[in-house]
Amino acid sequence: MKEVNALGFECPMPVIMAKRVVKEEEENFFVLVDNQVAVENLEKLGKQTSYSTEVENISEKEFKVIFKKSENANESKEKEESYIVVFDSNTMGDGEEEFSKKLLQGFVLALTEQDKYPEYVVCYNKGVELTTVIENTVEDLKKLENAGVEILSCGLCLDNYKLKEELKVGQVTNMYIICELLTTNKVVRP
Repeated sequence: MKEVNALGFECPMPVIMAKRVVKEEEENFFVLVDNQVAVENLEKLGKQTSYSTEVENISEKEFKVIFKKSENANESKEKEESYIVVFDSNTMGDGEEEFSKKLLQGFVLALTEQDKYPEYVVCYNKGVELTTVIENTVEDLKKLENAGVEILSCGLCLDNYKLKEELKVGQVTNMYIICELLTTNKVVRP
């Protein structure tokens, strides 16, 4: 049985690591984690991916989440609706700034591990930092771009924050195109 050692990894990495094994279509595998939140998130992943899960407590702070492919797994999936992701900030939510930046970087990383990618990633206002100066998100957005996702940054915003020369992924767009995309697509705003 394949082992995934996610001890010491923060959310969302244990789920991402397990999802990679799911994509390899392993029949059975287990994930080692060191916190209850990771256990709960892995159990949710099992339900979403037709795996049953069992949890073994190895110690007070170490858990083994066992994934077993369900015999009655429904292989047919309905055609999923397309969507776009919009970043208008360099943070996620209204909490402490550094933590909120870390959350957003985690979201972008998790986006690279989804089964269905967005058609577009649109960045405006402080969101343009994701395509310019935040190295983690630049690398993750490059992965999405290489998979066919169009990455767009507002030119006026890049100018305003003096980042136009720093653009490292995607292309420059304008507010007309952004407005059109926002009014004609399902929009995800983290």
